[in-house]
This record gives sequence, C-alpha cells and structure tokens, in this order.
Amino acid sequence: MSSEYPIITWKELIKHFKRSSLWVVVEGMVYDVTTYLDKHPGGEEILRKCGAKDATEQFLEYNHSNYARSILASRIVGQLTDEPPPHNYAQLLKQRKQRVKNPYQAVTWEELALHNTSDDAWIVIDDDVYDVTDFLAQHPGGMKLLLDKAGDDASTHFHRINHSQQAHQIMSELQVGVIIGIKPKKKQKQAPTNYVLIMFIIVVLFIFIYLFLF
Repeated sequence: MSSEYPIITWKELIKHFKRSSLWVVVEGMVYDVTTYLDKHPGGEEILRKCGAKDATEQFLEYNHSNYARSILASRIVGQLTDEPPPHNYAQLLKQRKQRVKNPYQAVTWEELALHNTSDDAWIVIDDDVYDVTDFLAQHPGGMKLLLDKAGDDASTHFHRINHSQQAHQIMSELQVGVIIGIKPKKKQKQAPTNYVLIMFIIVVLFIFIYLFLF
C-alpha cells in the first residue's frame, strides 16, 4: 500500500474505542474524533458506537455537507491497512468495551496468569487488576518492567517509585477488575531424577576412593 499517511493496523485501531481516545474509519481513512464528540450535531453517542470500527456505511447514510467533510479531513490519523480485520475482531472489541464498563469484575489468580504476553498483559496493584497491554509502549520506565510482572502482582514494584497524579489517572482508565482468592504459591523446581542419581554415584565413588586409599 502506497500512502502519504501512516498505515493504521487493526491492532492499533482496536485500542481507540474509549471516550478519551476515539477513532473511526470512513472510506478507508482513520479519524480521531475524540475532541469532536461534544460538538457532533447528531450527539456523541452515534460516534461512540462507531469507535474503533468502520463507520463508512453510517456516514454515507446522511448527506454530510462539505463543511462536515472538512472537519473530518482535519482529523485524519492515517490510512487503514488493506489487510482484512481478524476474524474475531468484533468479539475482541466487545470484550474490551465490557471490561471498561465493569472495572470491578472479579478476576482469579488463575485467570490473571493467562494474561502474560505483550499482546495481552494484565497486572495486579493493591488487589486491583489493570490491563496494561495498550500502555506498554508508553510506559516511561520501559516495556520490560511491565512485562516482567505481566500475569502477576506488581504492587511491590509499583510502590518503589513515587508515581505522579497523572500516572494514577492513567491507571484508573486501565482497571479491568479486582483480584479474588489466595495467590497460589509457586512450586519449587525439583532437580531431575537423573541429576540426583548422578550426584549420588559421584558421592559414593568419592567415599569408595577415600576408603580404598586411606
């Protein structure tokens, strides 16, 4: 695809469905309408329903004026990729919206542990669960700090640093639930049987040699 605008992937588009960051797609172009929500003549709810979606059909249903199109043009973010969306894109978007609507859903430690990759990273801080997937690249301390605690309790690491009020505000937007239950203890790794056997044989040999020589 050749374009003077940045290419927006579906993975990037799906992040922008909230009122604090709302992107829509019209005729293959991606627009940031976040600051236009309260100015939209048809009300902000229409735009919010189209967040992170292709709104071409809805846009063309109305005979928008040239002025309306000029407002849209001033908000271009980039051009949507030619690649088709993931087959479960609608489901993934719905799940994200549900997590935002219910930031106090119960999350078990077992469920938390499943969210431990760069494509799906959750952490716990003081019993609150946060989805930091979309924040990884923006984290001032680097992505690795968050990924090291993905799927785990990051409370101790978080409190080692005096985070700003802005950091706490960002956290409130990322909360997806609260942790419940008792954190399972990590199982200690047992030495392989063969290793133990080899060590036993070596000790016996040393004893035998010692007794034979002395």
